[in-house]
Amino acid sequence: MSLGRKVIVYGANGYTGKLVAESLANRQIPFYFAGRSKDKLDKALGIVRERLGASAWKLNAEIVAVDSEVDKLLPVFKQCSVVINVAGPFMQVAWPVVEAALKAGCHYMDTTGEQDWVIAIADRYGAEFAAKDLLMAPATSFMWSSGALAAEVVLEDPEIDSLDILYQVDNGLPSEASTKSFLRMVCNDTSQYYLEQNEYKAWPNDVAHDVFVPYRNAKMRAHPWGGACEPVWLKGRVRNCKVLTAIGEHMIDGILQAIRAFNAQSPGLDQAGREALTNAISTQISTGEPPKDHPDVQRGVIVVYGQSRTRTTCYVMNLSAAYTWTGELSAEAARLILDGQLKRPGFQSVATAFDHRQLIRTFNALGFCSALPN
Repeated sequence: MSLGRKVIVYGANGYTGKLVAESLANRQIPFYFAGRSKDKLDKALGIVRERLGASAWKLNAEIVAVDSEVDKLLPVFKQCSVVINVAGPFMQVAWPVVEAALKAGCHYMDTTGEQDWVIAIADRYGAEFAAKDLLMAPATSFMWSSGALAAEVVLEDPEIDSLDILYQVDNGLPSEASTKSFLRMVCNDTSQYYLEQNEYKAWPNDVAHDVFVPYRNAKMRAHPWGGACEPVWLKGRVRNCKVLTAIGEHMIDGILQAIRAFNAQSPGLDQAGREALTNAISTQISTGEPPKDHPDVQRGVIVVYGQSRTRTTCYVMNLSAAYTWTGELSAEAARLILDGQLKRPGFQSVATAFDHRQLIRTFNALGFCSALPN
């Protein structure tokens, strides 16, 4: 392994891993491109080179094939400062990666959308990461960091104590890994939490909710989509926080059908059986790896309403190409860590780990999101 390479992308051969690699290359950050299969990693890195085209000279990556076991990951992670984990479903496969990152003294980020995973690692490892001045930032991704960034803008008003957040995405096409990940979270009928008076309450998993998105005339249907991570990050800071996601009319009926199939087949199963069932359902509906998303096709909006006793406010942030933005966010967070710009260690969203306004300004300059309000 090469000296001076401080970032590792684990599970890198998947859809999101290739996007993270491309974003690291564009920042000229050397990294390890890691996973279990060298053949898959070779093929994936070739796709990254093709996408970079004339900028492929920026790519400084070293392939490392290593199994996801703590004792095997440790020697690799000890060469690094930052672990970006993109291998999911996270509750099923990511425990060794977090443990190895902590033991190796690495900052840890992942691209999960799984609320129960975020709660679990916060409870188990959050204090230990903080004690070592290390960041543990799950969901360094469109879901759920973009809503967290927008929420921090609203929470600049110290009176605001309640948030209502909506994600809306046009023409969303989840990747194969994301399909498994989101099905295991949306089928979890005992969580999908929102905050009410600073206590977790569970959404029903098989109900769609009518929502109205600014600048759209027709109402849309939205789903709790696993509950989101903003209620987890903001517990103790706000009294109330609800998050819904308008995933698109082309998807929502199929998702509700899959959830109801799970609800019908899951009674009596233990947790391992429930996880296996969601994997089987996702395999049936997965269409394979989609093409790279595009800011003129996969456009989105984050809407955050804030309320206090005496005031209400709203912040609407446009954000396009959610998967590509996830790669950019992971790479930017790694760059900021390497540059010594981490503000808060321990269990954090990237919105509180770094300067949320700086991140929004960066992504506005890159063309991924709207500008901050005056």
